[in-house]
Amino acid sequence: MSLASGLLWLLGHLPDDALRAGSRVLFGGSWRRFEAAVRDPRAVQEERLKTIVARAKDTAFGKTYGFADVRSLADYQAKVPIMGYEGFEPFLLRMVEGEKNVLIPDEPYFFGRSSGTTGTPKYIPVTEVYTAEYRLPRRVWARQVMQAFPGLVRGKILTVHSPKVEGETPAGVPYGSVTVGLSVKRGAPERALVTGPLDAVPKEVFLLEDFELKYYALLRLAAQERVSLAAAINPSTLVLLAEKLNANAEQLAEDLEAGTMRGLEQVPEPQRRILQARLRKDRAAAGRLRRSRANHGRVLATDLWPDIAGLCCWKGGSAPFYLAQLPRWFPDREVMDYGFLATEGGFTIPLSTEGASGVVSVLGHVLEFVPEDEMAAGDVGRPLLADELEVGARYRVLVTGSHGLYRYDINDVVECTGYYDKTACIAFVHKGGNMLSITGEKVGESHVVEAMGRAEAETGLALAGFSVSCQLSQPPRYLVGVEPVEDLGEADARRLLAAFEGALGAVNIEYEAKRSSQRLGPAQLVILAPGAFARERARRVEAGAPDSHVKPPHLLKVPEHLLALGVARMVEPAS
Repeated sequence: MSLASGLLWLLGHLPDDALRAGSRVLFGGSWRRFEAAVRDPRAVQEERLKTIVARAKDTAFGKTYGFADVRSLADYQAKVPIMGYEGFEPFLLRMVEGEKNVLIPDEPYFFGRSSGTTGTPKYIPVTEVYTAEYRLPRRVWARQVMQAFPGLVRGKILTVHSPKVEGETPAGVPYGSVTVGLSVKRGAPERALVTGPLDAVPKEVFLLEDFELKYYALLRLAAQERVSLAAAINPSTLVLLAEKLNANAEQLAEDLEAGTMRGLEQVPEPQRRILQARLRKDRAAAGRLRRSRANHGRVLATDLWPDIAGLCCWKGGSAPFYLAQLPRWFPDREVMDYGFLATEGGFTIPLSTEGASGVVSVLGHVLEFVPEDEMAAGDVGRPLLADELEVGARYRVLVTGSHGLYRYDINDVVECTGYYDKTACIAFVHKGGNMLSITGEKVGESHVVEAMGRAEAETGLALAGFSVSCQLSQPPRYLVGVEPVEDLGEADARRLLAAFEGALGAVNIEYEAKRSSQRLGPAQLVILAPGAFARERARRVEAGAPDSHVKPPHLLKVPEHLLALGVARMVEPAS
């Protein structure tokens, strides 16, 4: 038995109160820093700003905006404009090409990559300094997870992540999911998310390209383990895993009895040898699967893994739709929010399983808040800090950090839900502007406009107008409403839908990733009645909108608004 395994065995035999107390000792230093910070968040944020700006004063960006002369937050706000990714993109592309000292004095060892609003991927520099800045508040969160779920150390963690390095920049710097960048050391991307003693499944499973095989391998290996925590960023992923556990229960039971794994021969080397070595017989687990099906008519995840102490996932935004489904598969288990996180930073620290809000993380990045209505009107006054927010009000978030983003509009709207000491608690509400995002795909208007343009060109079919919405089904999927110039037959309608989905995946890499991993289902085409958009235009002008300002609504956040345009028929994708 290794030292780590022995320590986990010992911890697993301690009572809950002892485990809670031990975690308070383990994270004591981080907690004391947090408690001091929330008592005087303004002073802490001013100090963080001075540190970040001083480090970057000799960079190209720092010289452009006079960082050397910044003495206070007011100086900084006066000198540096609020910008979205497009404002930083020229600087970031210089860094991607290998230029040094552009936004930060450090050399990135990784770039976190995600979809941009224009279809061009975003690249966020990851350095040792940024990693430390990101991780500091996560230690406070980890302490609170242990307070809520002390039993998590009695078993292993079942989670889903993306350890794959997607590629390299022209300068040879690897890029991919920011979770990879936060887990590797400089020059060692191959060590991304190395399996630890608490992981139920080795990282090699997540490198499999075939998603059906990946999910089955994940469940097969996890089924033979004592799982004590189930975690995934999106609750829809936990629902998907539970549904696949139910659908594959009998095959899993047979494999558990025999010590085998269906599809192992499809796993490429060397992953196959690694997975083969992990497989073992577990007749007790097979019995739990079959009894659960017999008792409930479906397999409950908590019947297979009765030691699951709780769940971790996002709870804000569109998450409540999927959160409501979790008790069907994980009855009587509480859920802890991960916090408000993004490639561009970690912004809140949830302290309990109640709700989706967390304390604004003032020890890491510098965060400013602009009232939502001011940002929408383009008339921004003085942005606020975490000690000035009004409970119940909504704000857009600006972030300044050691990744080289300064007063960066992350395009997220949050709501102030209360206070912890003198620091606001906030919860993510939705993306700012006109954008759809069910599981983190962040589809903007420019994405769907370009995708539909490509689809029309590819198919030769003409549209009088189109709108896209989303349907919170299981799995969730997009609704693509089109008003064709000429009547569309079933074959042409399906060709148009397939071309649109293919193009949308090409211009938004995260839509493609969510579709491939089945976190999003295939889109459905909604054929709108002739004259649908003309009638909508007339309705809006009659309601007082300037005729010259009215345009077809390409994105509709509420699917009922799309259906209200007038449905002629629905077309499912080709099987």
